[in-house]
Amino acid sequence: MAQTPSRRRSRSRRPAAGGKRAPARRAPGEPTVSTTIRLRGSLRRQLEEWAARRRRSVAEVTQDLLEEALRMLQCPGTYFADEPSGRVAKIGGTGLAVWEVLRDFVTDEDGARLRAAFPQLSQAQLTAAVVYYRRYPEEVRGQVEANAGLTRDVIEKQYSGLVRSITVA
Repeated sequence: MAQTPSRRRSRSRRPAAGGKRAPARRAPGEPTVSTTIRLRGSLRRQLEEWAARRRRSVAEVTQDLLEEALRMLQCPGTYFADEPSGRVAKIGGTGLAVWEVLRDFVTDEDGARLRAAFPQLSQAQLTAAVVYYRRYPEEVRGQVEANAGLTRDVIEKQYSGLVRSITVA
């Protein structure tokens, strides 16, 4: 397959459901290349349906799914799931996002404290999270920082009525 750099400007991602933009994983300034692949008709239809639900192009969805598949091969024990903030790496068998488990680990990298904080997770699950973090530290740190920025005041301002104070007399 011949690959040539795309001369077209990349389109901005269309907002996903709820008006949120899907996180771009491509490094800033990284050029895309035009690639032709042959797909089974049934696979193409599934990609079209997936893309339509997310209001994105088939090319964007295909690229993201391929990247997620490669990440799962590189970091066994992880998978990806939809969250209100977009697609998130999770630890198999837990429902926990990698960033949730490694929230404190990213600052001190204390494995013993990580183990003590999550006794319900197996060593394999903790290792999967750490392997993912080692390969994609900026992504995990960014998610941790974004969550830390969600203070009560910020949430109340963005989602008025969601947070309610109750005073007990």
